[in-house]
Amino acid sequence: MDVVPLIMSRIRSEMRSNRTPGLSIPQFRTLIYLYRHKNATLSQVAEHIGLKLPSTSKIVEALVTRDLIIRNQSPEDRRCIRLSLSPGGTEALMRTRHTAESHFCEILSGLSGEQQAGIASAIQALYPLFASPKDKLPKYKNTIKDGTSNKAPGDENGR
Repeated sequence: MDVVPLIMSRIRSEMRSNRTPGLSIPQFRTLIYLYRHKNATLSQVAEHIGLKLPSTSKIVEALVTRDLIIRNQSPEDRRCIRLSLSPGGTEALMRTRHTAESHFCEILSGLSGEQQAGIASAIQALYPLFASPKDKLPKYKNTIKDGTSNKAPGDENGR
């Protein structure tokens, strides 16, 4: 268990250091949240990033202005605004994620194929224990030696 905080710290650091220039940490966290929670409300985003509604509203406005997120009126309630990533927001987030994944593939390439397979197997076994029912288990290739993403081709839900 001692290695989990080390890994998470390294992942956060890598993602933050490669985020789109000019994007604050709360803005970046908002993009990540909206990637995982399509059509979220402002209140849900505020709760996730730990800010009050007025501050979150300013963050959202800046992201809308930069064409990174889209505001949509809820079909169920006209007073409710739903937020989602724009294609540009998704692209910016995926670019950052790809850079971080490549970095971790490089780190893990120092392990033997057997060790890599063991890690992939452990992740596959742990995922359903910690994922919410709506999360889909990503498919992973057995090797990370080539320095590319370990998501299988066509898997768009690796989170």
